[in-house]
Amino acid sequence: MVVLAAAICTKNGKALLSRQFSEMTKSRVEGLLAAFPKLIGLGRQHTFIETENIRYVYQPLESLYIVLITNKNSNILEDLETLHLLAKLVPEYSNFDEYDISKNAFELVFTFDEVIAMGYKERVTLQQIKHFISMESHEEERFRMEEKIKQKEAQILASSKAKEIERIRHEEMLKGRRSGYGGMGGGGMGSGGYSPLDSSPYGGSGKSSPYNSGGGMGNSQYGGGNRDNDNYNNNNNNNNNNRDRDSPSTSRPSAASSGLQGMKLGGKSGLNKNSAIAQVLKEEKIVEKVEDVEQLLDSQISQIPETPTVPQEGVHITVEESFTSFVESDGTVESIDIKGGLSVQVNDQSLGKVKVNLKQGKLSKQFQFITHPNIDKALFGEQSVLRLKDGIKGFPGGGILKWRCKTNEESMMPIRVNCWPSPGRDSTTVNLEYDCLVGYELKSVFIVIPNPTSNAPIINQFDGLYEYDNKQKCVIWKIPLIDDSNRQGSMEFSVKGNTQSFFPVKIQFTASHTICDTIVGSVFVEETNQSTNFSTETTLSVDTYEIK
Repeated sequence: MVVLAAAICTKNGKALLSRQFSEMTKSRVEGLLAAFPKLIGLGRQHTFIETENIRYVYQPLESLYIVLITNKNSNILEDLETLHLLAKLVPEYSNFDEYDISKNAFELVFTFDEVIAMGYKERVTLQQIKHFISMESHEEERFRMEEKIKQKEAQILASSKAKEIERIRHEEMLKGRRSGYGGMGGGGMGSGGYSPLDSSPYGGSGKSSPYNSGGGMGNSQYGGGNRDNDNYNNNNNNNNNNRDRDSPSTSRPSAASSGLQGMKLGGKSGLNKNSAIAQVLKEEKIVEKVEDVEQLLDSQISQIPETPTVPQEGVHITVEESFTSFVESDGTVESIDIKGGLSVQVNDQSLGKVKVNLKQGKLSKQFQFITHPNIDKALFGEQSVLRLKDGIKGFPGGGILKWRCKTNEESMMPIRVNCWPSPGRDSTTVNLEYDCLVGYELKSVFIVIPNPTSNAPIINQFDGLYEYDNKQKCVIWKIPLIDDSNRQGSMEFSVKGNTQSFFPVKIQFTASHTICDTIVGSVFVEETNQSTNFSTETTLSVDTYEIK
């Protein structure tokens, strides 16, 4: 067996779907996927990770990962080919978000089965797989026809039964009417002869009519009036017996009073998620103790910035942008790649169709913009207005506007970091400094510097916070927030090692402003051309920022 499982998970290791091609328990799969993000590290450039027994082959899908879990004897080139084919198939059936992946999980699993069989890649192309998935099964169509026939037969049978019940009820009503009027010919005006059918306000049976209370001439030898009374008395006795059985004095003892306990839902299970992760990490010899697992999990969680929830209005607009850059150790910018996108979600359907007006700054002229096919491209080019074409009812999911800029200009960098290792007689002194080049705030800034030795460095000076990761052998310089008060900062530490061993330096940060300098100015309702309230959620994150 080569490919053990193919899965899609979030960047935090949450499994959205997984297709196993070997016998694996659910806790094992969840443990492997939960441990996967802990092994990637910040800004890792490889597409695979090897542990003691298995290999992860992965590819980012915006905010998700598609992962192949294989054994170490598999052909890495064939695994990469399989991974790329799966990555091309996923957007054919789903968008890159958790809800859509879960909604289309079965279609995605079917495509996985077409690509991989018994752990080995099938010799198929993308067009062949799409054709196979779209094919209709003759057996399935016949089953559907049989189900429709059964439903029609059941409806006809139910209709005939209803008619038969109605006929029987009508006949019984006629019989009761004849027997009631027949009581008058039995030697007097019996209690069942007048009141039960026509004059009684208590219903057709007359069981609780005042005329059946025993007064008058209603006797057993005169008509059938007292037979109804007997039935009424019997019903009363049955009702009394039922009330006696249901009374609290004769009820059965409860489970709590008898000491019995039922099944409790939501309690702590014997094997929670962290223990599953610990088991996987211990098997792969990544950690040796459970305490080390907790420390690793805590350190990883602390590096994930908390994203506050934004209250959503009738129109909610999400703007996301990612930054990728590679810089030489001497400060020369090798490449910068900025990608962004905008999506619109109409929460208040009563608004109908809306149009979004954008405000674009000077930097936006260096970006290339692409609109969704359902958006009026000409109007956007002339007035920077996002409007649906005529005949389109709603905004599509997955974004309506994308932009990109590839350059090597330093002015497009939100923050610049310099690393200067200076070798000495006994140790090397490493000086780091950052310079924020933008006017907006940067949050959760992490600068990770590798430590070439097993000795902890001596921190001489630092701005902000720092942490030394003994297991990863790196120094993590943390600046929680960069604003006007700390646009520049520095750090200095000493440790043994040559100058090149302190690279690559990896940088992470987030912001609530885009480099593209594109913001939402206003939102209008098309029918009335009046502005409406809207909410925005803007996120700038780092895909890869590395000084090598």
